[in-house]
Amino acid sequence: MTATQDPTPFDLPEIREHIGSFLDHTDRLNAILINKQWHSTMTSLLWEKVTLVNSNPTSLNKISVPIHILRKNAGLVKTLIIQSDLFAGYYGISFPILQTVVFWPKRPQPYPRDPSSEAFIGLTRLIQQNPTIRQLKLGLSKGRSPAPDSFWEAMAEAPNLQLLEAPRMRIRHTTMPLFWKATENLRVLIVNFESALRFGNSDDGTSGPFVFQRLRRLSLEVSQGAHIMESEQIRLMTQCPQLETLDWIPDQAFSPEKFLECCRAETWPNLEGLTLARLDHYTDSDIKVILDSMRRKITILGVSRSGFGQRSFDALRPHFFSGIIELDLSYCSAVTSPMIVEVLASCKKLRKFAAGCVSAKDLVASPPWICGSLRELWIYFDMSNDASTAQEVEEEAAERTQRQIFERISGLEMLQSFSFSDPTREIPVQSLDLRLGKGLELLSSLRELKGIHFHGTQQWMRTEDVEWMLDHWERLHWMGGVMDMVDEGRNAALVNMITDRGVYFAN
Repeated sequence: MTATQDPTPFDLPEIREHIGSFLDHTDRLNAILINKQWHSTMTSLLWEKVTLVNSNPTSLNKISVPIHILRKNAGLVKTLIIQSDLFAGYYGISFPILQTVVFWPKRPQPYPRDPSSEAFIGLTRLIQQNPTIRQLKLGLSKGRSPAPDSFWEAMAEAPNLQLLEAPRMRIRHTTMPLFWKATENLRVLIVNFESALRFGNSDDGTSGPFVFQRLRRLSLEVSQGAHIMESEQIRLMTQCPQLETLDWIPDQAFSPEKFLECCRAETWPNLEGLTLARLDHYTDSDIKVILDSMRRKITILGVSRSGFGQRSFDALRPHFFSGIIELDLSYCSAVTSPMIVEVLASCKKLRKFAAGCVSAKDLVASPPWICGSLRELWIYFDMSNDASTAQEVEEEAAERTQRQIFERISGLEMLQSFSFSDPTREIPVQSLDLRLGKGLELLSSLRELKGIHFHGTQQWMRTEDVEWMLDHWERLHWMGGVMDMVDEGRNAALVNMITDRGVYFAN
């Protein structure tokens, strides 16, 4: 800026950074060309997150960032995503402000050997060289060898590490004590065990168990065939007394007694989020015991496929409706249509909601929905009418009811994922009709919509209906369902329209 120029808000780097946060990669590249100030700001934003793919010059995949350029800009990198097994030189780079490492190497095919040991050696070096790392996310493909001891030793020494995400984790029996030591001071542990779990710090795993005093979130999943006893899974969870969020996906449906005993003992007094899976044996009364044991206002509850019913709902309503953010009641056969309607009309902070079937009549007669912040909605709409009603009157009433439901949905302007599929139905049934003139045009307000599912519903979409969706839902990434249940040729043509615009489609 020269002396003759008046200052503008864009002279402030904070303003440019705020604008840049809304731009995609291409727009940031264009903004670099404006002037030196914009070049400086956008360069920093472009290098905040770096993705590395294959560095093998004989591979069909090209490396996204040459090593000499990465070294030059290493001081700007905050997130490093590694999607392939790299040359050793990449792992030796120091990143002064690196906070997150996503290690998701994709083994090229055919590959004559398992490269896991070399990859873990490189990752170990990266952790040792960059003490600022706070989050480590491992996406390990099936068949990879377990991490060596040196990797867990490096993790244990990482001074700022707070989060470990490790699906498909296979750990040697002899390495278990090192694994627990490496994770002892984490705040977030997201792990899927594929091999046997022994909890302790001795060779036999039976003595001196670690206590995870700092852990605030535990997501524990056990793969089929891991053969981890329920007592060991429960034991791990009870050693985390300060948990605020617990996700538990065991490898089989256990009886509820041991978990309920932990709840009655108030093992997790600070728990605000709870997601449980494989709850085949949990009754309505069991879920009520869990809710009654939670002192704080619950913000996340997932009890899919459980016996959640009126008792649990009555326990949930007075204490948790005001603060609930995520609620998953899918495949709970005792959840009724009036319950679903009451949630939509009572839970103002709700962002994710999944449940079963809701009657169109109940929806239309219910108070206004107040969940304007909803991002994900997964419920099935029952549009059936009284069979004794005359056909003309029935069709007119059904169309009026549908438009009223569309009007309700149109108020969910933050909605990103919308599913009204009913996977339990073998024959498509009447539900929302996604056609112009039937109410589809009322959904033009859903500008944030990224995905929509309508599997198992009767649809008769036309070209103009699909064109309208693509034009008005600019963020749409995926769709699922049969768009024309009568004309297979038209359905195939509509699918081609969708995929030609870069939208993933699943029949």
